[in-house]
Amino acid sequence: MSRNVTLAILIGLILAHIVLAANYATTTPYRKVGAVLGWGGPPVLTKDIGAPDERQHVNYVIHLLEGKGFPVLNPNDPNLGETYQSHQPPLFYLLAAGWCKVTDASLLERTDDGIKLRWLNVLIGGGTVAGVFFLGMWGFKNPEVALTAAGVTAFLPMFTALSGAISNDPLLILLCTWVLALTAKCLREAWSWKLVIGIGVLSGLAILTKTTALALAPVLLLAAFLPQEKDLPKEQGDASILEALNDLDQMRKPQPAFKMILVAGLIALGISSPWLARNQKHYHDPFAISAFNAAFKGSPQKSTMISMIQAGDPDGSAEMTYWQDYIGWWTSRSFFGVFGNMDIWLNERGTSFTGVSSKGPAPNTLYRLLLATVVLCVLGWIIAMTKEEWLATRSVQIMNATFCVVVLILFLRFNMQYFQGQARYLYPAIGPIACGIAIGAWQLLGKWQKFALPALAVLFLGVNIYALSQLPNEFSKRIEAAHRLG
Repeated sequence: MSRNVTLAILIGLILAHIVLAANYATTTPYRKVGAVLGWGGPPVLTKDIGAPDERQHVNYVIHLLEGKGFPVLNPNDPNLGETYQSHQPPLFYLLAAGWCKVTDASLLERTDDGIKLRWLNVLIGGGTVAGVFFLGMWGFKNPEVALTAAGVTAFLPMFTALSGAISNDPLLILLCTWVLALTAKCLREAWSWKLVIGIGVLSGLAILTKTTALALAPVLLLAAFLPQEKDLPKEQGDASILEALNDLDQMRKPQPAFKMILVAGLIALGISSPWLARNQKHYHDPFAISAFNAAFKGSPQKSTMISMIQAGDPDGSAEMTYWQDYIGWWTSRSFFGVFGNMDIWLNERGTSFTGVSSKGPAPNTLYRLLLATVVLCVLGWIIAMTKEEWLATRSVQIMNATFCVVVLILFLRFNMQYFQGQARYLYPAIGPIACGIAIGAWQLLGKWQKFALPALAVLFLGVNIYALSQLPNEFSKRIEAAHRLG
């Protein structure tokens, strides 16, 4: 594939993501009172039926626009339901406030101004699609795989919807993706001070966006000890796997000096330290975790969910049900798309798996199809890693896998205390995930590899079109239900 064709397809994918995200941005209600309907129980009134936590993120921006400086989270605030995002690092909110000034979106209570602010993340999402492409391109030296990974990211419905909402998550995902892309370039080409400085700056900005970015630390530390690997010669003849490995060992460059990664870490710390020092002053905790835990007590707790499960099934294993159904199954479906306040489902009855319909639980056919597709691709990725042609990518694969594992551990740890079965917490690793899916699809399709991108793009695009066709009616139901509740 020529460079011009590759660039044209990449631009097309970025623009497609922007168009889809903009559709979600204009379809999702902004600061509208509604009722949560899809959890299988009675309607629950909420102040904002749109994207999760969007109202509180907007309140942070309003606080800045009103000239009040950075907010301080008070767990005892009687208005905590409006301010519980006040502990967040400032970068996204500073960008959002600046964006409001540029676009004249100064009255964020108005829907029109809110949609203007949503456009910031629409563009940030496009930047993430580009970052995933370069992670694939620099890491695997394969433009087709890189484009397939970018296509998965561009059309993944839940990720696209997140790009159309006001949140600090898209900026975090963008920065993490580009840190991994630059590190992959170092591992496949050469460590340089220019790249290391870029890694340090982006890592520091990521910490200033959300403390989840600390997941980058063990990955960068590991990268200092991973070998830098070039591609094997294309013509290996009848060389055995052992001979190929010997050739690869001879082609490795010296490992980068540990001081280069140390410098990147110091740059990141230097950028983020003023905010960490502020947190220490206000919360006696540089990461404000203690204040967050105190403020988050009103959120669904694991213990509450376990009690509820035991009440419904006294003879069953509540712990297993919690992790299998409430975390595993909820999160798996939300990876593809659960919209609104996590209550608009893409199954046959639009309810959660516990749907209390007289007809029984919803079959979830669409979710099962999407999940089966991704599982097959992951199996294909595992098979691909045993093939000679992928030997030179081992260091990048280890880096990607490590970041996925760290993000997953943080997610599981969070759900050991709170019930938050939302896959958006896994999206900082969207780059490695999309690359794995792309490699797996290529492996499975064999001589039909060139259809990997079109096949996955059409599948996910179809889900987006279906979701966008259903959302207006679903949101209307929730707003009308709120009116009935008074």
